[in-house]
Amino acid sequence: MQKKQEENPKPKKRSGKKFLRIILISLIVAIFLLGVGYIYFEYNRLSYLNLNLQNSWRSYMAYLIDFIPGLRNLSNYEYLEISDPFYLQKELLDSKLKAIQDEREKLIAEQNELQKLLDQISQESANLMAQREELEKLNQEYQQKIDQYNDYNARINTLANWLARSTPQQIANALSREEVSVELLVDALATLESKSAAEILQALALVNPQKAAEVIAKMGEKRSE
Repeated sequence: MQKKQEENPKPKKRSGKKFLRIILISLIVAIFLLGVGYIYFEYNRLSYLNLNLQNSWRSYMAYLIDFIPGLRNLSNYEYLEISDPFYLQKELLDSKLKAIQDEREKLIAEQNELQKLLDQISQESANLMAQREELEKLNQEYQQKIDQYNDYNARINTLANWLARSTPQQIANALSREEVSVELLVDALATLESKSAAEILQALALVNPQKAAEVIAKMGEKRSE
């Protein structure tokens, strides 16, 4: 009976060791998986930083050779400084933004110059329009004066023809009236022949000597101009 009682505790000790072994193996596997996961995490992070571990075996060999005394001179391993990609992207973005800002300021300056040019052209156009209107007005006035002058000359020529075909003694009474101005007589007599004009003046002098004298004086003024 005692022997049986002594043999019973042995399975419990074996089961305890087995349980500890399982826990130890599980712990090792967990650590291994965590290590593999961490390495995979670092691999992805380094790949994001533009580093490729598949092409880094030469660097690793140079790193190992650096520890061998006889082979140290064959290679020179140095750690490379890796820039922050976000910083590089920020620098690139700032550079592009600055270029865009410079281009924007250049376009604004060109727009201002164009606006000044347009304002100047508008001002000059307004001045030209005003000058054109003034010239048109002067042209109309000049044309009106020409028409009036031509009409006056036509009437003077008609009057001169009447005077030339009239008898001086008969026409003198009509010419002596106040309705017939001295200027009209001067202009009409100026278109006649000297003999006809002298006969009309003589006839006018017999009827109205003062008016005949004014006509003669006026004709003298016109000749002197």
